[in-house]
Amino acid sequence: MGKHRIAERQTEQRHILLVVRWPVGGIRTFLKYVISGFPSDAYHFSVLGISNEGMSVLRSELGDRVDSWTLVPSGGNEALNIAKAVLRLNRKQHFDAIHAHGYTSAVACIPTGLSSRTAIICTSHDILNEGQFKGPGGLIRRIGLAVALGRCRLVHSVSKDAESNLLSYFPFLRKKSLTIRNGIDIFPFRSSKPTDLHRQFRLDSSAKLIGFFGRFMSQKGFKYLVSAIDYLRSDKDSPDIHVVCYGSGAFIREEQCEINRAGLESYFTFVPFAPDVSGAIKGCDVVVMPSLWEACPLQPMEALCSGVPFVGSNCIGLREVLEKTPAIQVTTGDAISLAQGILRGLEMGREPFEKFAPAAAERFDVRKTAAEVYELYEKVIG
Repeated sequence: MGKHRIAERQTEQRHILLVVRWPVGGIRTFLKYVISGFPSDAYHFSVLGISNEGMSVLRSELGDRVDSWTLVPSGGNEALNIAKAVLRLNRKQHFDAIHAHGYTSAVACIPTGLSSRTAIICTSHDILNEGQFKGPGGLIRRIGLAVALGRCRLVHSVSKDAESNLLSYFPFLRKKSLTIRNGIDIFPFRSSKPTDLHRQFRLDSSAKLIGFFGRFMSQKGFKYLVSAIDYLRSDKDSPDIHVVCYGSGAFIREEQCEINRAGLESYFTFVPFAPDVSGAIKGCDVVVMPSLWEACPLQPMEALCSGVPFVGSNCIGLREVLEKTPAIQVTTGDAISLAQGILRGLEMGREPFEKFAPAAAERFDVRKTAAEVYELYEKVIG
């Protein structure tokens, strides 16, 4: 693993239980990249989570790197069911540590944390906001999360922005908080060949292709991309553009309906989730990410390692990844700023991004992340 190689340890194997309530997006990719980077003779992993499509994808991606899978049926009170399953499994089988991914997973570990000496680690993959803690129900959620995180040995944030956000709500965690930034498997994005998207989707060869890769949910700011395309359509000096959207999500139908109402359906092509989008990213002229908030997104890392122009909002988490890169930052929640950023990205072209790609690969290499997570486990388990 080069200078990022995980040190070998001549002691007994460790066994980690990964609790994964929401195996989607950044959580699933984090596990795929990081766990695959661990030496199989040093650590063994078990996964506990909900039986759903996301878990099926995670299972196919991790393959034999996970010893056992305990899946709770979807539906009903899933958080409570996971909590019971964690408690049962930890009593039945000794784990050196339990690693909860996401705040809901951490809350599900409360009974185990209160009744067992097993070390619990939480990795936060999201940003907290005031809306989550409004009203009596919000107060209960805040207290529950405080208890859950308080029982953790360490709380790992995936970016400095995410850690600052967490500590603004729970400053008592400062002494057990640390940051290990996300990373990606750089090799597919450095070595893949561009996919001919014009040919694949029968698009006009003169059209400039704008790539959107992500889930369709309000956080991702897709509606601002739709408004930006509407703005560019009305500008007679704008080039011919087309948006290729790779992803899925609960609100994809709503987004498509809005596009149809605006008369923009000919400007968008939707593609189902694909496990490998490295060639598709390179097939775009610009990749955009108009998010409203992020913890530490992987998409800009992938695009920058691919040498493709990238336009992203200056929201929390995303701005940290884009700092000191040629990526164009636009105002969060501002469609006109996004449209102008897209034009600037097309004008800049690939050259500055291709020159930066080797530096991006060095900066975002997941082997650094895996080595630091390994050290985290060693610190917690002792």
